Amino acid sequence: KKKRKKKINTKSLHSIFIFTGEESVRVLVKHGAKIVFSARDLTAAEKVVAKIKAEIPSAEITYYKLDLSSLVSVKAFAEEVKTSGVQLNGLILNAGTMATPFGKTVDGFETQFGTNHVAHYLLTRLLIDNLVANDPARVVVLSSIAHARDIIRSYPSYLLSLLPFASPAADGVVFSDPNFTTRPYDKWEAYGQSKTANILFAYELNKLYASKGVEAFSVHPGGIRTPLQRHIDMEEFVSYGWVDAEGNLDPTVWKTVPKGAATQIWAISAPELKGKGGVYLEDVRVSSPTTEKAKDPKAAERLWSISEEYVKKYL
Repeated sequence: KKKRKKKINTKSLHSIFIFTGEESVRVLVKHGAKIVFSARDLTAAEKVVAKIKAEIPSAEITYYKLDLSSLVSVKAFAEEVKTSGVQLNGLILNAGTMATPFGKTVDGFETQFGTNHVAHYLLTRLLIDNLVANDPARVVVLSSIAHARDIIRSYPSYLLSLLPFASPAADGVVFSDPNFTTRPYDKWEAYGQSKTANILFAYELNKLYASKGVEAFSVHPGGIRTPLQRHIDMEEFVSYGWVDAEGNLDPTVWKTVPKGAATQIWAISAPELKGKGGVYLEDVRVSSPTTEKAKDPKAAERLWSISEEYVKKYL
């Protein structure tokens, strides 16, 4: 039997803010959504918009500059969105960085934690009133299978190639030292921590705002070969089994770009997800985080509290 294709609910798509992702923008505008997106490079953004409008002349797309490594930039971006008067009923938080060498954001956070979580948290807080005013609304936070530290136990054998994520050294958000101030830095631990933070953030956001008409979901999009992996060299790719010696992608590990965008588009639009906020999605279905620490309501509360403390001067 052929799998039934999940439909996009065009009635729910008014104005959606999306961090990045040409494919997601293209699919959503094709179904009538007005898109506001962010870009570090406005020239590159202009080219993306021109390409999409050549295919879909009716596309309504606006973009503003945003650097997620700076909370001042996040605040300025949110102010531009507010000034524009756009009425948001969707927020897709799908930008980020992966497996970077140790570094710090402008505000002193470890690069991956600061970019992948703290900046997302602040932007959502700055735009939440807009979403509440235009309910029903949704927030989709992209996480990753890399939140897991017990993949070997929990995932099918064909995913055992994701061994760099299977470190037993850390699991969840290390609240005593999230920025690797005293503990040794490991790029995969840092990435996994930030992806756990994404799950916990979506859960707590949903708990606090679902009653106000804003539901939140976390999403594992799958492995998609994009510039996200710019900090991983080819030798490392081969050693993990992600590609062969000639650089050919392993199809059991990687998805195509359209398939990689599918779950976040479903999350922002599917009518069948109404009332199910707070859950973790993958492969266009409701799933569950792999680790207990990514499911811990107390950890979600604690993360919200420390994140609020981090950004309070910008709220």
